[in-house]
Amino acid sequence: MRAMDSAREACEKYLPGLAGELQGQALAVLEAPGGPGIAAFRACGGPGLLIPGAYGGGGASALDAVRVGRALGALSPSLGVAAAMHNFSVASLVALVSSPDAGGLEWMLIEAIARDRLLVASGFAEGRTGAGILDSSVTAVPAEGGGYLVNGVKRPCSLTHSMDLLTAGVALPAADGRGGGELGVALVPAGSPGITRSPFWGSPFLAGAESDEVRLEDVHVPQELMLRPQVELGSGLDTLQTVGFVWFELLVTSAYTGAVARLAEAAVACGRGPADGRAALVTGVEAAAGLAENVARHIDAGPVGNDELAASLTARYAVQDLLVDVADRAAEVLGGLAFASSPDVGSLLAVSRALAFHPPSRTASAQALLDHAGGAPLRVR
Repeated sequence: MRAMDSAREACEKYLPGLAGELQGQALAVLEAPGGPGIAAFRACGGPGLLIPGAYGGGGASALDAVRVGRALGALSPSLGVAAAMHNFSVASLVALVSSPDAGGLEWMLIEAIARDRLLVASGFAEGRTGAGILDSSVTAVPAEGGGYLVNGVKRPCSLTHSMDLLTAGVALPAADGRGGGELGVALVPAGSPGITRSPFWGSPFLAGAESDEVRLEDVHVPQELMLRPQVELGSGLDTLQTVGFVWFELLVTSAYTGAVARLAEAAVACGRGPADGRAALVTGVEAAAGLAENVARHIDAGPVGNDELAASLTARYAVQDLLVDVADRAAEVLGGLAFASSPDVGSLLAVSRALAFHPPSRTASAQALLDHAGGAPLRVR
């Protein structure tokens, strides 16, 4: 499949040696808790993929990033999802460097991520039905002597055990002390006092992404590590959040596309069934990859705004349906003996459904997308 050929080429270019290290290992090993995927991603320079070369990173474009993400999802769906969470957080920080709201810390932070191969976990919206991307169960209050005390629980939180830094959306008091709260973004070193980790992920699928519980109890966050985008809770997205949201949808969609492509490639290679059935697998994967790549090209052309957000959501929901169809067709081509004799088919079938669990839900976005189709600005919760 051409989409997977280009994905593997991009992965070898930006993360040399990673595919060679992982592709010979059993999927069950890669998907298990404590599997080798995340450590290999770090060792091959994965944390710096989206950091500009001027700051010591790989300087990958959005197009190359979605291709790398697709390759990672095919190698290990757990790694693909974990890397997507890291990369969208990093992409948001990179966008902040060039924004008018930037202080002096952000460029030092992204340079350190690339240099020291730091992994960044994302503590934003949870997998709760009806939860919005801006909803936050984590709160922050001013601390005596400066900074903030942060409290709350994030679950699931990918990279729980491997993270070096946690980026978390927090509910802040309004700057003027009146009215509704504001959304803050806390940058929390993973070793900060008051952070604890607990088991949460009980499913055998995607267990290698380390999606457990992170609890914050009176964690002190200095003033300079609390970003305050100019947006009230529940009111909408500012420019920086829009960029991060677009990247999130793009990267997570690509990771799941790679996972389903792995199943489809196995079905095509087995040679069973009529040619049109196997051809449908190829066209499904190519279509899913093409939808994400189209959005990536818009990001690379810049700037990123409301229309790109709508495009990323449109692509995500279309791919969400495509992947379920492709996975079902691939499993049917492979047959019952393949399903019964190996855990891989059942695992990848389950993973093909998981894109639907990421925010925002189709229901939450439906009216906003309809309004945008009619010419109104897109407002996503």
